Amino acid sequence: MTKRSQALFLVYLFFCISLMSIQSIKGPLQPLFFIRYPLNYINEAVTSLIYYIKRPFVVALNLERQNEQLKKELDILLLKKQEYEETIIENARLRQLLDLKQQVPEYVTTAKVILKNPDMWAQTLEINKGYKDGVTKDMTVRTVQGLIGKIKRADAHHSIVLLLTDVSSSAAVKSQDNRTEAILVGVGEDYCNLKHGVDMEKTAVGDIIITSGLDSLYPAGVPVGKVISSEKNPTMFEQDVKVALFANPQKIDEVMVITRSRDM
Repeated sequence: MTKRSQALFLVYLFFCISLMSIQSIKGPLQPLFFIRYPLNYINEAVTSLIYYIKRPFVVALNLERQNEQLKKELDILLLKKQEYEETIIENARLRQLLDLKQQVPEYVTTAKVILKNPDMWAQTLEINKGYKDGVTKDMTVRTVQGLIGKIKRADAHHSIVLLLTDVSSSAAVKSQDNRTEAILVGVGEDYCNLKHGVDMEKTAVGDIIITSGLDSLYPAGVPVGKVISSEKNPTMFEQDVKVALFANPQKIDEVMVITRSRDM
C-alpha cells in the first residue's frame, strides 16, 4: 500500500468514526431535513403565485354571474314597467269611453277586442261581449275616435264585428264641411271610398265625413274619417274620393257598442 493510499484510508476511517459518533449522540441523520425549509418556502411561493394568477379569473367569473343576475332582475323590472304603462294607457282609453258613454244615450256596452282578422276576404274583429250583454246583430260599433262597423253575429259571450273596410260594408254619410251626401263603401284596404253622391266634385281633401243617419243602420253624427284624395275619374265620369278612417281597426283594443235612437 502506498503512502497516498494509506492517507486516504486514514481520512475515510476518521470520517466514519466521526459520523458514528454524531449518530450515537443525535440520532440518525436526515438528509432531507436540511432542504425542508427551502421546499416549504418554494411551495408557499408557488401557492401564492397560483392564487394571484387565478384571482382575476375568479373575480371576473363572479362579476359575470352577478351581471347575469342583474340582467334578469332588470328584465323583470322592465316587464313590470311595461305592464304598468300599458295599464295606464288602457285605463285612459277606458276613461275616454266612459266619458263618451255619458254623451251617447244609445250606449249598450263596452267590449275588448280579442281577435283581429282583417284580410282581403274578411275584414272583421271579435269582441268579448255577446247577446247576454245586450249585443245584437247590426248594432253599431265605434271608438272614441269614430265609427268601426257593425255587429255581424252575436253569440252568448262573443260577437263578430264587420268592419267598414270590408268590401260588403256600406254606410250613409255626409261631409261635415259642405253637407254633400254619399255612400261610404269598403274596398278591402285600410281606407274607404265615397260613391253615389251628388256634387261629389265639391268634396275636398281634408273634409270631415260623418254618418248621415239616412240608412236603417247607423245613428247620425258619428265621426267616420277624413278625405285623403278627391280626383276626377276620366273613365267612370265620377269623382274618386278616398276616406281614411279616424279609428284604425289595426290599432284599437276597446270598442263601444251602441244602437240607433228610439225615434229613428
